[in-house]
Amino acid sequence: MRIKFSFKTDIGRKKTNNEDSYYYSETSGLFGIADGMGGHAGGEVASKIAADIIKKCVESAGDKLGKLESIPAFISNIVIKASDSIKEEARRNPLLAGMGTTIVQMLCLEDKIYVSNVGDSRCYKLSDLKEFSQVSHDHSQIQEYIDDKIITEEQAKTHPMRHIITQAVGYSENLNVRTVVEPYKAGDYYLLCSDGLNDHFASDAEIKELFLNALEAGSGDLDAVCAALVDKANDLGGRDNITVMVLKILE
Repeated sequence: MRIKFSFKTDIGRKKTNNEDSYYYSETSGLFGIADGMGGHAGGEVASKIAADIIKKCVESAGDKLGKLESIPAFISNIVIKASDSIKEEARRNPLLAGMGTTIVQMLCLEDKIYVSNVGDSRCYKLSDLKEFSQVSHDHSQIQEYIDDKIITEEQAKTHPMRHIITQAVGYSENLNVRTVVEPYKAGDYYLLCSDGLNDHFASDAEIKELFLNALEAGSGDLDAVCAALVDKANDLGGRDNITVMVLKILE
């Protein structure tokens, strides 16, 4: 298993602090982003707690990961552990009350990739056939409207409730960690991002076009792809913190 990756985080143009965190463990095949929110600097605290605990739990599992009966159940359990830790920290410090965080992550194990999310941070896949698709599924009020065919995805982009999430680590009582299993295939690219990226684009097709153009212009340099994505989001307003992680499956 060989994976090339790069990441970039930016405060954006409107915020005064960066509440996003990123985490990775190359030896464990773990890559993730957490987008925090709430309280006095609570977003920063919540996202860091989640990132640290998830990484520590995956690394501690070590070789036992491959012997687990259910990887999705393991992922759900460690995210719930992170959620409980965030709640406990908020109880200790009233200034942090109401804090929480989204997460989106990939766990690459043997011939599979486990993509998990809570909230509206996203994972996109660019296949070796240049097909671009969203792998994660948002926990948001607007996504429920789309699923129920109340509105279209185009209408969702400007809907006043588009930023209301229905699940958050450290905030929700009955946490629902969504995990999708993808085949581990050489040549595929994955993009993990906080909503500070995708919220600035009118469609996923625009993200795909920028991604492909940056890959070509940078001769496959993933640092250049990350920079192009973040720079464009800032050019389009930079209304939120922006964090991206781009991965290429090599073999």
